[in-house]
Amino acid sequence: MEPLRYTFPKEEKLCGELRIAELFRQGSAQIAYPLRACWRLIPLASDSSDAMPVFIKVMMSAPKKKLHRANKRNRAKRLMREAYRLQKHALWQQVSSMKSENGEAMQMQLAIVWLADEVLPYAKVYERMGRLLEKIQAQLS
Repeated sequence: MEPLRYTFPKEEKLCGELRIAELFRQGSAQIAYPLRACWRLIPLASDSSDAMPVFIKVMMSAPKKKLHRANKRNRAKRLMREAYRLQKHALWQQVSSMKSENGEAMQMQLAIVWLADEVLPYAKVYERMGRLLEKIQAQLS
């Protein structure tokens, strides 16, 4: 087994307007204030270019309606990314072991949205991110 890597590379970032719209239209949701997660499972697309498959693709969002200033939005997204990066491994292992009815590997698309009207301390964001990921894991079981 390879050692845990506490990274958040570009391959793990969810992008594409159609994918994101489909995620919010068909996904399940969980809330651990100040964070809301919307997620869905899809069959893993087999890209021959990647040596290591990506089982979770994540998008972080801090809406302008909640945080009016760009520096506060950037700070909130930075806090969310850091908290996710350090706590993603249990969810990653659970999703990587899941199979569809056809026996194909599954991939999770995950969007995390900031709900609070102000930027909160990192300790609170870290704790709530852990709680949010645990709720998602429980719903997958």
